[in-house]
Amino acid sequence: MFKVDKTPEPEFFADFKRRHGDSIKNWDDMNNYPDIKKELRLHMLLEEQDCRCPYCETSVDDESDGSIEHIKPKDLFKNLFLEYNNLITSCKSSYSCDNFKGKKWDDKFINPTKENPEEYFSYDLITGEIIPKEKSGIKYEKANKTIEILNLNHDKLKRIRVVFLKALLTAPQEDLIYYNKYPSLLKYYKEIKF
Repeated sequence: MFKVDKTPEPEFFADFKRRHGDSIKNWDDMNNYPDIKKELRLHMLLEEQDCRCPYCETSVDDESDGSIEHIKPKDLFKNLFLEYNNLITSCKSSYSCDNFKGKKWDDKFINPTKENPEEYFSYDLITGEIIPKEKSGIKYEKANKTIEILNLNHDKLKRIRVVFLKALLTAPQEDLIYYNKYPSLLKYYKEIKF
C-alpha cells in the first residue's frame, strides 16, 4: 500500500460538479455521465498513482482494469460521494481492494491520501505477507484492520509478491532501477538488503 499525493481537484471535475451538482443525488446518478467517470478515473491513475492500485500496488493499465473507489464508502458517507479527496482509482480484483472492501469501514482504516502507509507496514520476505511494522499500539491496530478490510494477504497477492522478490534476489543491484512494480515492497527490500 502506498501514499497517494492528491493533486488539486481537476478543473474538468469541478466544472462538471458546478454544472450538474444539483441533479446528482448519489453515485448511481454518475452512471449517466460515463465520460466524466472515465476521465476522472484516468486522471487519478495517471497523475497521482503511477498507474497502480494504491491498496495492493498492482498495475492498472486502463479503464477496464480500474474503478473509482470511495475511500470512505459512499453508502456510509453520503456527503462525500463527489468529494475529490475521497476518491482514488482502485484495481478490480475480486479477492481484495475495493471489491473486497465494499461497504466495510472502520475509523482505524489507513487512508492513503492522508497517511503514509509505509509508516504502518512491512513485509515478510519469505511468505510475501504484508505485516504491521509495529508490534502493538494504534499503528499495529490500524495496520491489521486495513489488511483485513482490503484482504491484502490473499494467497494470490502473497504469491505475486514472492515471485517479485525472487526476481529481485537474482537481479544485480544496478538493475533494480528497472523494477518499478510494488513500490513499497521494493523500497522495503532495498532497505533490508542494502
